[in-house]
Amino acid sequence: MKKHSIFLCIVLTGIFSALLFNACGEKKKTQAELITGNWAHLKNKAHVLLITSPTGEWESIVRIPDDGLKIVKSKKNAKGTWHIEKGQMSFAVVESEIEDVWAKNSAISYNIVELTENKIRLKDESGLVTAWTRTDMGKTVESEGNPALSIPMAPVVVNINKNRANDKDRYLCLKMNIKLKELMPDEKPPPVHSKIHDTVITFFSSLLYDDVKDFNGIRVQSQKLAGMLNPHMEGMIKEIQIENVIVTAEMDKVEEFMTVNSHPVGTAAEKGKEGKNGKKETEGKEKPKH
Repeated sequence: MKKHSIFLCIVLTGIFSALLFNACGEKKKTQAELITGNWAHLKNKAHVLLITSPTGEWESIVRIPDDGLKIVKSKKNAKGTWHIEKGQMSFAVVESEIEDVWAKNSAISYNIVELTENKIRLKDESGLVTAWTRTDMGKTVESEGNPALSIPMAPVVVNINKNRANDKDRYLCLKMNIKLKELMPDEKPPPVHSKIHDTVITFFSSLLYDDVKDFNGIRVQSQKLAGMLNPHMEGMIKEIQIENVIVTAEMDKVEEFMTVNSHPVGTAAEKGKEGKNGKKETEGKEKPKH
């Protein structure tokens, strides 16, 4: 009985020590980590969006509501770098089309009055305090997969281009999502333009095998595609996210890819455009070109 009591004490001590170690070992976020993300501020009835990246870069966009309180998507923005040191946040403005908010080539510093997961309060040199609210309430697109900021695309299959006529046919199969920039409060994602699908097909069909033979090449091409699609999506595309991709010369692998990656009938991604005969044409389902 005495041995059992001693053993129980040792076990309980071990558990308590482990819990204490874990509690003490929890990493507290730095100010730089807390401030990384997407923030919104209301200034003179205009929504100012601030996107701070962990690489020390920032982008700001101003959106002005019209008389009907619908948000007008301004094409004006500003960019630069940011830095935090000793409770002070500094912005270097490299580019700006919003001079009244971010003066070009200026350096602006603020004292951090309050900084939490969802709120920032900054005081400028004149003593004016501005409050910023995290637009996604602490959730990032990358960690939570916010559906409002990601538009799934139907799978795409195309013949990639060839250098020589006698080169074998290869098929590029992709499953992608359009990731949008942060939306303002109560703002809806822009509608998917009818030219998006045709642009995607034309772009990937023009590529050569060397352009897409590895994932780094695919990533470079997806960045180019985002730039081509942005004019059709009101400049709201942040990036094209590749979920799945294969390059193959075998049709059975193409068919397997389509089976695995196609959405069930009736989902949003399956709702294609209606053809002249009234039947729906599903996006991404056309046969590869030969």
